Amino acid sequence: MYGMAGETEFDVRFQLFGIPIRIHPVFWLSSAILVWGDGNRMDLVFIGILCVLISILVHELGHALMSRRYGYPSEIVLYFFGGYATTSHFSTWKRIAVTAAGPGAGLVLFYLVYGVFTVLERQAPQILLEYDAIFYAIRIMLFANLVWNIMNLVPCLPLDGGQIMQALVFRYGGRNATDLVMRISTIASGAVAIWALYCIQQHKAGIPINVIPFPQWMIPGINVMALQPHPGFLAFFFGYMCAQNLIAWNEIRRFW
Repeated sequence: MYGMAGETEFDVRFQLFGIPIRIHPVFWLSSAILVWGDGNRMDLVFIGILCVLISILVHELGHALMSRRYGYPSEIVLYFFGGYATTSHFSTWKRIAVTAAGPGAGLVLFYLVYGVFTVLERQAPQILLEYDAIFYAIRIMLFANLVWNIMNLVPCLPLDGGQIMQALVFRYGGRNATDLVMRISTIASGAVAIWALYCIQQHKAGIPINVIPFPQWMIPGINVMALQPHPGFLAFFFGYMCAQNLIAWNEIRRFW
């Protein structure tokens, strides 16, 4: 999400389903920051980092496995607040399929985790009561695989939604496709940032999760609507995206 990650001697390397995976040390630091709210319990911090690792890895595996299906070997790199899977220049619809496979895999994992939680809550509620680490892991997994994948679908670069938008605009946008891509990307990220600032003022949730099909929005013990980042984070994150896209747009227009 934030550029290519250079190799270091501290990288963790392994393979999964034949796909090379490299974990940059910055990934561990950024993951710890995400879950440090529970810093008074180092066991929960460790579990949270593990949940972040699994969630992002599943997302990137969605990209990589779809890319390999189309004949291109992919590598996954986990980096700052996320990661990326290397890919190739596919045709429009293959590129869209590869890009959409990441959020799709994450949302599938969300529903699987929800299913496990539902079974435990109904059949063995004592497990959730006695082992708070299990309850915590489920909450982090639900958060990571619902919220992050929804955020990733906003049509601004370099998010997956922006990549899908770019593929469609390059295919159907005509001669001014590049300008249109940057315009949409800048406006979309700016609009989300403004919305987040409005939510801060109104004390509202930044992501209207209830627009997503879901069987039960108040899981016993877990308010799914509350499984999202503070609107202040959304304002900063998408404000930064807006600024980066605006700079890139101005650079492109300078050479016209």
